Amino acid sequence: MQFAILDRVQAQVQLDWLFPAIVSAGSETVVNAEGKFPTWPIEIVSDRSDVKITASEESGQLKVAVADNATPGVAWIRLHDAKSVTQLVPLLIESMPAQMEVEPNNRIADATAITLPSVLCGRLEKSGDVDTYRFSAVQGQTLVASVVANEVLASPMDAVLQLVDLDGNVLLQSDDSRRLDPQLVYQVEQDADLLLRVFAFPETPNSTISYAGGASFVYGLRVTHGEFIDHVLPLLQMGDDVSKVKRFGWNLQEAASSMGWAWRPTGPAEATIVFESETAEPAKTDSLPCVFSGHIAARGEVDRLRFAGTKGCKYLVRVFSQRLGFLVDSVVTVVNVADETKSFGNDDGQRNQYDSAVEFTAPDDAQYELRITDLVDGYGPRNAYSVVVAEAKPTFELTVPDDHFTLAAGATIEITVSIDRQSGFNQPLSITADQLPSGVTCDAVVSEVKGDTSKAVRLKIAAEKNAAPFTGTFRIVAKPTTQSPDSPLEHATASYRLRGLFPISDLWLSVAAP
Repeated sequence: MQFAILDRVQAQVQLDWLFPAIVSAGSETVVNAEGKFPTWPIEIVSDRSDVKITASEESGQLKVAVADNATPGVAWIRLHDAKSVTQLVPLLIESMPAQMEVEPNNRIADATAITLPSVLCGRLEKSGDVDTYRFSAVQGQTLVASVVANEVLASPMDAVLQLVDLDGNVLLQSDDSRRLDPQLVYQVEQDADLLLRVFAFPETPNSTISYAGGASFVYGLRVTHGEFIDHVLPLLQMGDDVSKVKRFGWNLQEAASSMGWAWRPTGPAEATIVFESETAEPAKTDSLPCVFSGHIAARGEVDRLRFAGTKGCKYLVRVFSQRLGFLVDSVVTVVNVADETKSFGNDDGQRNQYDSAVEFTAPDDAQYELRITDLVDGYGPRNAYSVVVAEAKPTFELTVPDDHFTLAAGATIEITVSIDRQSGFNQPLSITADQLPSGVTCDAVVSEVKGDTSKAVRLKIAAEKNAAPFTGTFRIVAKPTTQSPDSPLEHATASYRLRGLFPISDLWLSVAAP
């Protein structure tokens, strides 16, 4: 009997990764779900309506059908049975068919042949593995090759990408371009067959002096001599009006199918969009909030934005660059245009966070100028930034350490809820779980303005002994204990930060038999 109980406790569904990790618009693909599945078939949840996924008869295989008009990007996949639920795992959606690497391809003579443009799906299967691809290039072409691995797929690899000639000479090498993922751009000098080599070191360095590999070292590789979109400005999503978006990359044309896409967190609603000035004069905005965007394109460049400040009003300036995988180590200064002795500045917003944040109270009714530059004199096409300038209003954010939880009938779980009080928010908060199934309860807890509970509370969720099995979503919500004109919101919802960037408010709960 003891062994039977232990078996039920351990039999949790687990999804580690998908392989291949890339599917294309208008395709039907069999994808391997790699993990542990005590029962099969299994229930599947996707965050995209244009991606339909069903379980095949064979355990661990999924049938993925993608609509013809599906937008390139990420589909987040979750599997669950009657007892438990998995983490969210990404599946990349590309606009063109993906080609699988062919092993062995470590050596130049065994390189996988490709034609450009190509989207490739590979895996560095073991320690020392190197994947090599061969293609033909024409003089004058601008080649772009970009690896997708650690940043999106969470593959535990620090990849290296090399462009090599047939004699083995390295023409160009890229290491960390998009955080740990490499990307290279090369101007072809003469017609030739060239090679791309992908290898990796472990994400977390260790004492081993060799290339790393393993089942989890899954990657995608985009290679093209055509249009490649590296990013758009603003770096934040500011509604659906594409006329306010500027594209940046290589080989760009007005009307052409393109490769490449970028994540964009949601920006402030109804903000004015302003781009860096193309003249010696500073950019200007007539209203706040404002999102100011540009590039540090030259060494020592200082980009400037002017706005009107009101005496006694508190303002918040936040930079978005490194947190989105770009390269600006920002320094921000705000000065009174008429009296530059009245200035406010900052380098890092928080410890180990290289995006600046400045909060200041305007001492006068005056014109103020925001100045942004790079601390280490970095510059280039990936030194992109967006800066949010807005009134600093007292508010708060709630975060949780995971996006899915398992609870047995008759048992209790605790969830730590972190509270980030911003811009002087000083009210107690009542925090509880909402949208729970029948038989599952949660007592509200209070986060006081000061003391241990001001920054975190432990929320207890309990299931009755006869609670019915359940798998679905719930939310954790908070509201000020007393409403007043200073209350920022009637309520706020806790979120899990997926990849550190994107908030998920619909958390998953599984209630299983005791």
